[in-house]
Amino acid sequence: MAALAAGGLACIAAGPAFAADASQMVPKEIRDRGSLTVGSQQTFPPVEFKKPDENVVTGVSADLLTEIAKRLGLKLEYVHGEYASLIPGLESKRFDMASGGISDTEEREQKVDFVNYMLSGGSILVRAADKDKYKTIGDFCGSKVAMLLGSNTIMKALDAANADCKSAGKAEFTVDQLPSAPDAKAQLDLGRVDGYLGDFPALVYFVTNAPGSYAVAGGNYILTPYITSWAFSKDNSALRDAVQQTAQDMLKDGTYVDLLKKWGLEGGALPEISVNLPSSKRN
Repeated sequence: MAALAAGGLACIAAGPAFAADASQMVPKEIRDRGSLTVGSQQTFPPVEFKKPDENVVTGVSADLLTEIAKRLGLKLEYVHGEYASLIPGLESKRFDMASGGISDTEEREQKVDFVNYMLSGGSILVRAADKDKYKTIGDFCGSKVAMLLGSNTIMKALDAANADCKSAGKAEFTVDQLPSAPDAKAQLDLGRVDGYLGDFPALVYFVTNAPGSYAVAGGNYILTPYITSWAFSKDNSALRDAVQQTAQDMLKDGTYVDLLKKWGLEGGALPEISVNLPSSKRN
């Protein structure tokens, strides 16, 4: 993540000014219920996932949301959903907010709102034996890669890379879209794909937890930068703003950075917790 921070995406505070007590901004229905429901794929380490033989959601987003819910006087409850189903589930009011590695894009902002909480980017996981063969996306021309179904930001970058392969007179690569990160990594393990394109923190987690098995192509190669965010329905701006203010308070008192450090993700810390400010809008 240090490489991401060094690359720098200047951040502008995008949240409105608030009253002091964010808990009073939470919609009455949620306050009366006493719980905040979060749609999450729960298979996306180190952002949100369940450890083997444990039924507890953990990860950097889970830690941040647990603290946010506590400060808002709410209990945190998770609703499982595959990545591609999170925004539709939010629109259908299956849960109050969605999490689990969602990137803020201008296209997605037409449907939902975002609270931006971490700088990230798309990278490529390869088998350790192939680390010298594959260093950038251009090295995958003619190969097959895996990615998460619904990862539109990465898909657009892949389309551009495929056009470059074609312009260079090389064969285009093919893409296998899978419902979860473990499914995508399994295709790499089985030798069915040559690379898994996913979220940089998740890929580093796989490398760290299986020494000698995997590598991030090019070391810290970033295919496309983006901002990892929590998503909210367009008609729930009150909850969005309560979460944004609470996260901003945590940034100011140091809790935010401490929780990112716990997962080795401090390089992705943002200087402000913003609303609807994707990488395309940042200088």
